[in-house]
Amino acid sequence: GVGKTTLAKQVYDDSEVKKHFSMHAWITVSRSYKMEELLKDIVQLLFSADRKPVPREADNMNSNQLKTIIKELLQNKRYLIVLDDVWHINDWDAVKYALPTNNCGSRVILTTRNADLAFTSRIESEGKVYYLEPLPPEESWTLFCRKTFQGNSCPHHLEDICKSILRKCEGLPLAL
Repeated sequence: GVGKTTLAKQVYDDSEVKKHFSMHAWITVSRSYKMEELLKDIVQLLFSADRKPVPREADNMNSNQLKTIIKELLQNKRYLIVLDDVWHINDWDAVKYALPTNNCGSRVILTTRNADLAFTSRIESEGKVYYLEPLPPEESWTLFCRKTFQGNSCPHHLEDICKSILRKCEGLPLAL
């Protein structure tokens, strides 16, 4: 892809960002997630991050009960939640009601390839949408040479084949 997850991960892992939030959780949603499993994973991650034991009854809770537990845990905390690879608006709908708007400076980062989902979540949460674009040809060439030739320039006899490879990668950093 264009690097949505990579960029979000760099922000999430940044030590200055970590210091700013008392709770953080990274949740990879993916295409085939079942809603209750997603919420159980969030409960697990948040209780672990808060150094608290996960309630035993969490395994048997329904979606609404799980959302309530999440909301109560986060209520008075400044949190950063990353929801990575969200495919459907239903996934966002299931999670957003569990996240309190507590005026503590909390943030949610959502990565998606679904522009409608990004737009809808932005309107609901008064957030921002950042569209990532493929690299321009010059930057693709620089990155390709840096990775392929350890920062050196491309040998002249390989330039045609390298340019052919770059065309196929279409400026996608992870393909390079």
